[in-house]
Amino acid sequence: MIPANIKKKESIAEYIIFMYQAEDLTKAYDYNLDDILEYVIKHMSSDEAVIKEQLLWYADIIEQMKNEDIANSKKRLHSTQIYVDRLTRLHDQLLVTDESYMGNYAKADKDIRLHINLSENTIVNPVQICLNALYGLLLIKLNGKKVSDEQQTMLANFGSVLEYLSEAYKKEYTLSE
Repeated sequence: MIPANIKKKESIAEYIIFMYQAEDLTKAYDYNLDDILEYVIKHMSSDEAVIKEQLLWYADIIEQMKNEDIANSKKRLHSTQIYVDRLTRLHDQLLVTDESYMGNYAKADKDIRLHINLSENTIVNPVQICLNALYGLLLIKLNGKKVSDEQQTMLANFGSVLEYLSEAYKKEYTLSE
């Protein structure tokens, strides 16, 4: 099974971050499916069926990205952003109906507002801020850089918000998909 599909079932936030990574990886290899096969897919498995499935998946991602003309932009795949929008609607709903979520979100609110300001209000969606921060952490770790204790706390709070939303998402959308 495709790792993205597994993540989609387990945690929609992890799926979104995985898709961001797949998009960036695709761009980094300049949409060259042969390079993605050689340097990515073959390192994931030696099973021919898995390799073929992964290759077809990446080919589909490449086609979607080209069709949406997002190669040289900071935009993300529309199909991925639909899930961000759903999480945002859940966030808005839970922020007024779920005291447990309100408390969870309150721990992250100050840092979310700080990051909205740092983006000069180009990103005002708190869910997007949390996703971007956790994806950024993944990139930092891949580059072997350190994260301060303060940043770790902030990221843990962002992760808690996304984890809560992912669990709520499973209850809200799994039955309808």
